[in-house]
Amino acid sequence: MSINVLAGRAMLVTLNIRRWQAARTDKKITAEVATTHAVSEKRAGRYRKNAINVDAPTFKAVVSAASDLRTKHYFYTLPWTQEGARILTTAMFEEYSREMRILRTAFDKTVQAFIADLPALKQAAKIELNGMYNEADYPTDIAAKFCVEIVRMPLPVEEDFRACLPEDTVASIRSDIKAEVEKATSLAMRDPYERLYEHISRMVGRLSDPKAVFRDTLITGLADLCAILPGLNLTQDPQLDALRKRAEQLILNVDPQDLRDRPFLRSRVAAQAAEIQKVMAGFMGAQTSSEAAA
Repeated sequence: MSINVLAGRAMLVTLNIRRWQAARTDKKITAEVATTHAVSEKRAGRYRKNAINVDAPTFKAVVSAASDLRTKHYFYTLPWTQEGARILTTAMFEEYSREMRILRTAFDKTVQAFIADLPALKQAAKIELNGMYNEADYPTDIAAKFCVEIVRMPLPVEEDFRACLPEDTVASIRSDIKAEVEKATSLAMRDPYERLYEHISRMVGRLSDPKAVFRDTLITGLADLCAILPGLNLTQDPQLDALRKRAEQLILNVDPQDLRDRPFLRSRVAAQAAEIQKVMAGFMGAQTSSEAAA
């Protein structure tokens, strides 16, 4: 598949989340420790403290909301060779944008709740930290310390490189760009395979053991994954699509509680999942559970 076609199907997206960190370096205590032990501050290290109670519900809510954003970002995107940026297909663009918009709004609400709670948290810190309390640890404009930014850029295309350089240099750079995109495409397409293989393998492990406890997400999570796999299929790989259909058929009309209550159904689904696992292991260079035990 040509790079131009890929560039029309996907873009690069970077998620940047900034939030105020409660952990602060206490320079006073750091200096005191160094002096007490007659060691230079550089060799003694640094003393870190929490400027507020990090278990405070409003602070934990901010941390959780930021984690939700990252999790959803990774769920809808594919890896790119350069750290930070990831591939977002045009097929996933609308759904990704909608979900991230919802989570960004939730993040902003938790930030506002935390900011409103900060005066009370500071008052508690004055008591809890005693002589270690330092007003300078708290920014005057705390709101400015929180931000969610999503940056979108096109996939690089070698023909777009037109710098005023010698012709042979330009040709070499274009060749490097093409090779980089091809490498990134291969990496990106391995990701949905790995997601599916890991989930199927987890099903085999849980369902093959009659006594193993499992959550409903063992089934519902696979359904969610299968729902987005067509959108993650950057190169429209027919093999990936065929495996997705097998996985969908595996859990069609299967209720998690039925798997717990009906040993025969559980065993049948486990065996079918093991068949898919074996097929995938063959071209992923992995071992199935039965092969590892042999």
